[in-house]
Amino acid sequence: MNGILRGERGMASVFGLCALGILMIVSATMYATSRNHMLSARRFLARDAVRNAAEDGVRLAVARMNADVGTAAKANGAISDRESLFKTKVGDTAVEVFARKRGDEILLLGVGNKNEERARALGIVKKSGGKYIIEHWER
Repeated sequence: MNGILRGERGMASVFGLCALGILMIVSATMYATSRNHMLSARRFLARDAVRNAAEDGVRLAVARMNADVGTAAKANGAISDRESLFKTKVGDTAVEVFARKRGDEILLLGVGNKNEERARALGIVKKSGGKYIIEHWER
C-alpha cells in the first residue's frame, strides 16, 4: 500500500496545475471579453456624440435661416448637392451643414467629424407661417 501512494504522489500536482491552467484561460477570456465590450461602448458613445453634433448643426441652420434673410436665400437657391451653408464647431466636433432645394422642401445635411468618427443627419425643412421648421428627420 505504501508503494502505491508513493507512485501517485505527483498526480495531485498534475491535477492542480491543470485546474490552475483552466482558471487562467477562463479569466483571460473574461478579461478580453469585458475589454472588447468597453471598447465597443466607447465607440458607440463617440459615434452618438458626433451624430448629435450633426443634428445640432441642422437645428442651428434652421435658426440662422429664420434670423438671417441671406442664409435663407442661400438655402432656397441651393440646387447643387454640395452647397455649403456654413461650418462651425459643436463642442469639439467640426460640423458642416449643406443645403439642397427639392420642390417646396429644403434638405439640410449636417456632417459631423471628430477624429476618426463621422456622422450625418438630414433634416427636411419647410416654411410654415413665415418661419422655417424641421418637418421630419431622415435616418
